[in-house]
Amino acid sequence: MSSLRELQAAVADSVLHATDTPLAALIREDGLGFERRLQVHRNNTFSSLTAALKDTFPVVCQLVDERFFDYAARDFIRAHPPTAPRLAEYGGDFADFLAGFEPARHLTYLPDVARLEWAINAAYHAADAPRLDPARIAALPQDRYAALRFVPHPSCRLFASRFPIDRIWQAHQPGGDLETRIDLSSGGCRLLVDRNDGGIRFLALDAAAFAFAEAVLTASTLQAAYEAAAAVAADFDLIGALGAHLARGTFSDIGP
Repeated sequence: MSSLRELQAAVADSVLHATDTPLAALIREDGLGFERRLQVHRNNTFSSLTAALKDTFPVVCQLVDERFFDYAARDFIRAHPPTAPRLAEYGGDFADFLAGFEPARHLTYLPDVARLEWAINAAYHAADAPRLDPARIAALPQDRYAALRFVPHPSCRLFASRFPIDRIWQAHQPGGDLETRIDLSSGGCRLLVDRNDGGIRFLALDAAAFAFAEAVLTASTLQAAYEAAAAVAADFDLIGALGAHLARGTFSDIGP
């Protein structure tokens, strides 16, 4: 083994996949066999990463029970080891992993539960930023409104599902109603997820409002965002929607 990088890669491969042979000649036993030494690292790695996933995806864990979650997490960790130093940033691929995880294939709604929980996690840990003062918009000449672009607040995330994922999530919160059956065919949800005063909140959106938010949060002009919404509902209320977002604090600045 000729370099530190190769040694680190071999250790990582051993921890994730139990391929210990290349390391046998490089680790001193010193009273504890090298296989036991690596097993300690292996156990700590999987334990800490599984715990991090449970913290980020608690509703997924409740839905499938802890033993199944542990089983899925081990496969996920092997396939998707961390690439960032913060555990809060780990798990972005978990929803897509669940969508292709054969033992959970019949739980068609489960990946979307994970997607909502990842949006919540991302919103919670996003950077802070000042909210755009509506007076800045009011001070602009009206002929500039159509070309306006907005910078979204860092905590804003959009989420949509064909299932009532918001109701599933709410039912699994403290004090939630787990007794009432949720009909998966009762309709989906469209949400704006963001953070306010350190807490996470949802704003339910109809199809036109979601089209508007999706456009305006991805740097489309106000005119283009309105046209996207009006294509869904001709009576879309632009003034009302924009005012609601400004009052909510969806934007942090006016874009270039």
